[in-house]
Amino acid sequence: MRNAGKIMIVAAAATALAACSPSLEEPTDLQPGEQPTHTPAPVSVSASASASESHAAGHAMECTAADLTVDTAGEQPRVQIPRDCAAPTTVLTRDLAEGSGAGAEPGDTVEVNLQVVAWSNGEVGQNTFAQERPVSVRLGEPQDIEGLTEGLTGIMQGGSKVFVLPPDLGYAEQSGNPLAGETLVVVAEAVRVTTGS
Repeated sequence: MRNAGKIMIVAAAATALAACSPSLEEPTDLQPGEQPTHTPAPVSVSASASASESHAAGHAMECTAADLTVDTAGEQPRVQIPRDCAAPTTVLTRDLAEGSGAGAEPGDTVEVNLQVVAWSNGEVGQNTFAQERPVSVRLGEPQDIEGLTEGLTGIMQGGSKVFVLPPDLGYAEQSGNPLAGETLVVVAEAVRVTTGS
């Protein structure tokens, strides 16, 4: 009997404490037995700005190879450089036409038509398409354009590609070329690929 009395006192004390403690649950209009539905809290976007906000603030996202428009239907390529994204800081490449045979590797010689365009203003610095005189490039050897081997690697005979070279892989500052220090857009068409010996 004494134990029953103690249990009653402890139960009464617990009930009193529960009545005095603030509830952790929000008031609800749910009927007994109804399950609440979960509504996630809104996501905060203040930590990372959207692309358009970044662009407006001067922090444009870097362009990708897919952002470039290259029209190869005419006698010479026509390159359209986007202005709503920043010049890339790494080498970008995109195949325009596949070609046939093995892709060119360092040590191979590629006879190639090139059109070299400055990213900043679209100025054409070199255009062998217009002259119909392809240049011969041995991949892996020093070139006027330092990133030419990287850009041309993988091109197949009869194939064409566009690639973007950041300033450190373009014309060297000491070359005296007007496009030195520029990000370059290069359209290349491989007339012939000769494997190295």
